[in-house]
Amino acid sequence: MSYWDQYRSNDPRRIPPLEAPLLDYVVLDTETTGLDPDKGAKLIEIGAVKVKDGRIADTFSQLVNPQMIVPPHITQLTGITTYDVSGKPPVGQAMKAFEHWLGFGTPVLAHNATFDLKFLDRATVETWPNRPLFDHPFLDTLEMSRDIHPELRHHRVADLIKRYHVGEVEQHRALSDAQQEQELYQIMCKEYFLGKRA
Repeated sequence: MSYWDQYRSNDPRRIPPLEAPLLDYVVLDTETTGLDPDKGAKLIEIGAVKVKDGRIADTFSQLVNPQMIVPPHITQLTGITTYDVSGKPPVGQAMKAFEHWLGFGTPVLAHNATFDLKFLDRATVETWPNRPLFDHPFLDTLEMSRDIHPELRHHRVADLIKRYHVGEVEQHRALSDAQQEQELYQIMCKEYFLGKRA
């Protein structure tokens, strides 16, 4: 048993990352006012990349009005200010637009997916009270990196984009981060699945 196995999600929506490479999926990322929706943190941005047959087919980017002040440390991290989100759609409108773009049952990828899913689950319940969860299967690229390289201590996006020469810095903006995570997924798929054939 690997050290990282203790951090593996037991969520029934989880897709095991090393079973087979996905060809049609959406990579998503969120920005939020804090770390925990149970303590009042809210979505402020959703960004996503739609992939068909392994190629980017479309993108989605939406600022979300959290109906609260964006904390200064979040503005410092993301560049998103209270003014930026003040005239944007509230979470219900943003989620309806995102789900319409996403499509029914589309698999989603995210890095440290349980973080994004906490916020998307909460937003789903706020938007559709009869739906308890963001009902999409998900693959976690953080788990994938840990499975491929269990010997590495750090598997953050900021570390991986340098390791795989995708970029120098993580932007902490939802769409640009989703684009970087899409590149990371493609690279890790080639590294693992093509490496197995060699």
